[in-house]
Amino acid sequence: MKKYFFIATFCFAIIFLFSSNSAFAAASGPKLFKKYYCIDCHTIGHEGGTVGPDLSNIGKTKSLAWIKAQIFHPGSHFIRGAKAKINGKVYLVRMPGVKTIPDSAVNKLAEYIKTFPSVRPNLSYKRPPEGMRLFEKDNCIACHRIEGIGEKVGPDLSHIGKTKSLSWIESQIVDPKVHFTYGVPATINGHTYLVIMPGFKHISASQLNTIARYLKSLK
Repeated sequence: MKKYFFIATFCFAIIFLFSSNSAFAAASGPKLFKKYYCIDCHTIGHEGGTVGPDLSNIGKTKSLAWIKAQIFHPGSHFIRGAKAKINGKVYLVRMPGVKTIPDSAVNKLAEYIKTFPSVRPNLSYKRPPEGMRLFEKDNCIACHRIEGIGEKVGPDLSHIGKTKSLSWIESQIVDPKVHFTYGVPATINGHTYLVIMPGFKHISASQLNTIARYLKSLK
């Protein structure tokens, strides 16, 4: 009986993994471009954000291999935290590597981006929440991950709103020493992190509240 139960469980796991990868493979380039928040930072035509460079003509100047490397490991081309001049404009390099999606999805996303400017789809762009925009602008994503996007230096914040109050989140942003001892490892959600988060004591009250409320909404 145990033998058949093990076989059934194993088969279910295989089916689940296959269906998950198939879902990624089935997703179109535009859907992936939205799903992984590319549209929140980059402009295509007249749609998208302005945190990062305009990608409207990237297919003319960059190879498919370059685009794929930029998606998976931006450090291949730019130094994170430094400033880079691209298309006549200066940007702070803060793009996280999207390392959590299958190769098939990376390939499809890169192939889609390579088609610019010949393809001009309507992405029905909706501006992201202001809290998310500030979270990215202040480079919080360089240490924290939300829904698979960002880094793993600090805890994943995808569901922080379930366990932490608004006041806890606000005090953590302003003065992390209230909750953790700087330089000492802390175990959070089963993972151990070295506590190195700086306090943002000069953040405005409105900006603090906007970011904290956004994080609190993550359930």
